Amino acid sequence: MAELHILGQLHSSSHFSENSSLFCRYSFQAGSNWTVVSGFSEGQTLSGKPEHSQIVIWSHPLDIHFVTKGIQGWPKIVLQVSCLDSLGRSWIIGYGCCNVPIVPGCHFIQVPCWLPAPTTLIDKVKQYFIGGSHQLLHSDIIDLGTDRFKLRTLSNGSIKLVLDIIVRRFSQFGLEYK
Repeated sequence: MAELHILGQLHSSSHFSENSSLFCRYSFQAGSNWTVVSGFSEGQTLSGKPEHSQIVIWSHPLDIHFVTKGIQGWPKIVLQVSCLDSLGRSWIIGYGCCNVPIVPGCHFIQVPCWLPAPTTLIDKVKQYFIGGSHQLLHSDIIDLGTDRFKLRTLSNGSIKLVLDIIVRRFSQFGLEYK
């Protein structure tokens, strides 16, 4: 069986509109041919306050090892950034998704984030005075993209990933790196 090892870190976030503490939940999504041998397919960073340059550095380690019978359903990483205010309330302020690179080596990836836009004046007023934001009921919209074209969204910040990709025995599927 072919193997994919992903090492690296969920490095930082930048340019989010919130000044409260930020943290990120992540999960690796892969097709039915893929099996996690070691590591965790989901997790969460610590929370951190933005610096003067609107950057939160998490440096959260990522280490996951997959085996596969076929390359269909190549892994993706789904990200969800939340803020934590001084009252202990948390809400989601950004969603993002990216494919894990196919090419072995070190990769620096900037993942743009978005969130559902308020659609009515009442929603905008609630969000301004009470806080919070609209959240997705079904998170499969993030990584599959089905019905996402129906959403009104706003751009909100980005997440920096540093990933080292190691592949082994993929030549049987016609993938060779020289």
